[in-house]
Amino acid sequence: MNLEEHAQECNNALNDLVGKKILDIEFKPIDINCWKLYITTSSGKMVMSFCKNWSCPEVENRK
Repeated sequence: MNLEEHAQECNNALNDLVGKKILDIEFKPIDINCWKLYITTSSGKMVMSFCKNWSCPEVENRK
């Protein structure tokens, strides 16, 4: 996968938030280099995992 395709994949994952009402956000560190962001929206939950050396977050939708 080239850089442009990878960037589009990252963008698509984040676009799932567009148009949704955010009701709650909770930030939790995993360690010094990684974090999780728990986002509760009007249509479910999303967990975004970030690490310092990752090119984009890992996104998990929990509906």
